Amino acid sequence: MRWQSRVSRRTLTSTDTSSALSRRTLLAGLAATPALTAAAAPVIAQASAPKTAAEQVQAALKEANGTKLVLLGTGAGPGGQGPERTRKMTSHVMLSNGAAYVLDCGIGVTDQYACTGIAFPALRSIFITHHHADHNIEYGPLLVIGWINGMRVDVRAFGPAPLKEMTEYFLRAYKTTVDFWAEDLKMKPLVTVDVKEVSTAGPVMQDENVKVSAIIVEHPPVKPALSYRFDFKDRSIAFSGDTGPTEAVAKIAKGADVLVHSAMYVPAIETYIRGEIAKGRPVKFEDLLAHMKANHTPVEDVGRVAQNAGVKTLVLSHLIPAFEGISDETWRAQAKKYFKGEIIVGKDLMVV
Repeated sequence: MRWQSRVSRRTLTSTDTSSALSRRTLLAGLAATPALTAAAAPVIAQASAPKTAAEQVQAALKEANGTKLVLLGTGAGPGGQGPERTRKMTSHVMLSNGAAYVLDCGIGVTDQYACTGIAFPALRSIFITHHHADHNIEYGPLLVIGWINGMRVDVRAFGPAPLKEMTEYFLRAYKTTVDFWAEDLKMKPLVTVDVKEVSTAGPVMQDENVKVSAIIVEHPPVKPALSYRFDFKDRSIAFSGDTGPTEAVAKIAKGADVLVHSAMYVPAIETYIRGEIAKGRPVKFEDLLAHMKANHTPVEDVGRVAQNAGVKTLVLSHLIPAFEGISDETWRAQAKKYFKGEIIVGKDLMVV
């Protein structure tokens, strides 16, 4: 091998090799191996194949000016897991002035964040809208995996109670894992996270990049469930969180550049519920449909909220149901019954 020609025979003896290579050097070398292999690949492998979603989002962020929003996961609910589910659970990241802010942590948030190419040390704060699994289930893993990959130990978290207790319990459960990595890689261990619990409407936090506020929305029996607004220097982005139809979202999103709103297409939900009952799920059609209508906003009502808020762009996300059987035009047609601005049907790893 070519690299061996530059190494003396003495260097390659087993005794000297074992003493010369530290564990961290070996790990670094192993990590670099795929890159070396790729670099040595024939030129024919570089044919103009379509870019992957990860390559597209990385290119978009590299070329971007100003604050950008990446939809990491656009599907609603923890149910419907299987090949028919083509959207990750809800999560988002906003990138502004080199700092990243994550909103919600459904399954997939850690991998999706990594796919964007945003470095983990850029992560400043994590926000949780409410305590349902599709919004918080990967909060803890994001902290630990992020820390292993260089996340700042002064990262902050915001959300409804009992977020502080949840964070403490999780870090206690994973203390042994964290301590092993900290010892092995000579890292400062992740011992605690600065958590601020949010229980009322009003200001949440402010730093040199953004001012964040929240309002209470309707998502029974969850209390409180939050809608957030992020006012960056160059644009404002509001998120409905999970909610039934409410003017609270229009209030907090008033005049925003972008409103990301959960959306439900009722005919498809009815079909989905019937399918679940046919599979033996022990629910009544009327009960589950009533629950969905109380907890989520039909897409035509989303358009009404966006119009009342006077936002420039409406992004339909946290789509219910969370599969691709509904065309973008169907989603858009319902929303534009009332909303006259730009309508975007969210896709995983889309940059807005």
